[in-house]
Amino acid sequence: MRILIVSHPALEREAGAAQTALDLAAALRQRGHDAFAWSPEPLPADTRWWNLHQRQRRAIERFAAAEGPFDVIDSPPVSATRRLARAGCLVVRDVQPELLYLRHALRSQLRSLPLPRLALHALGGGLLAGALVAGWRRARLILCLGSRERAWMARAFPRWEPKLRCYVIALTDAERATLAEVRRRRRPRPEREGVRFLWIGRWAAHKGTAALLGLLAARAGSADRFTLAGCGPAAERELPAEWLRSGRVRVVPAFRRAELPALLAEHDAGLFTSDVEGWGISLNEMLESGLPVFATTAGAVEDLRPYFPEALRPFPPPERFDPRLPAEDLEANGYAARFNWAAIARSYEEQVLAALREPR
Repeated sequence: MRILIVSHPALEREAGAAQTALDLAAALRQRGHDAFAWSPEPLPADTRWWNLHQRQRRAIERFAAAEGPFDVIDSPPVSATRRLARAGCLVVRDVQPELLYLRHALRSQLRSLPLPRLALHALGGGLLAGALVAGWRRARLILCLGSRERAWMARAFPRWEPKLRCYVIALTDAERATLAEVRRRRRPRPEREGVRFLWIGRWAAHKGTAALLGLLAARAGSADRFTLAGCGPAAERELPAEWLRSGRVRVVPAFRRAELPALLAEHDAGLFTSDVEGWGISLNEMLESGLPVFATTAGAVEDLRPYFPEALRPFPPPERFDPRLPAEDLEANGYAARFNWAAIARSYEEQVLAALREPR
């Protein structure tokens, strides 16, 4: 099959959606398909929030017309237009639960924004929601990221249940080997030295930043240390200056993927605080590196918990931390067989071929 996989972000591995598109395309090529990832970036310099989606759609349509035909066009739902639906089997592959993000954002803004700005945000959110629903309606196949999102979609849109399917994401073989070495070298630290916690993510309300700040405040008198990584400069604006001066909280605004193994190795436990999440590849990264992770029930947590019964623990962490390391065998328990790109590509191929056989 000739497969176009669209990524809104530029094709750089630092962006999660782009990373997934690149890895899926590479795995499908290994299965003999003519598959490649493509992004409409860079968009014109005068692109703003109000014309972003329109420009992305037009760029994708132009590319599909110029480079087609394609057997399969894999697009985010907001860009799944009528023209794309006519150009090939339209697969809408969600990379994040955007409707749930919108709902969460509006609830937060109700408490903080003046009425005129709130009305503007609500209008923009309504237009985006309409485009998402239209994209799902046009799709021959809807691939939800993880079982949690699929279950929500089946409840929210039962008429589409027959075309709802599920996919997962994973690290590459090279990344997995690197983190296996981090896991092998890991040693527990004495409990009296305090726990070095690691939190990774954008500084956004749906990432559970309020819960994280609550934990930091509750542990103010402890010997624990916290690193907030990949959060940009916004985190420092919400942290008391004393926490930063004392070194109790360290902010790493950005890091390259090559720096991730060292970052994981120098911590004792991970934190995952999201209220709403697409998947959270940082969960895989922290768990595969041998960290126990204290996590809210969001994103990939339900899909990963059967494979990490010791390491994946409820958030918040207890006051006293067990320094023993989790002992899951990722080969023996089936994790490595399911969460790898060869298996993901095989499942993708099977689901797309089944959709192609269905009458339109």
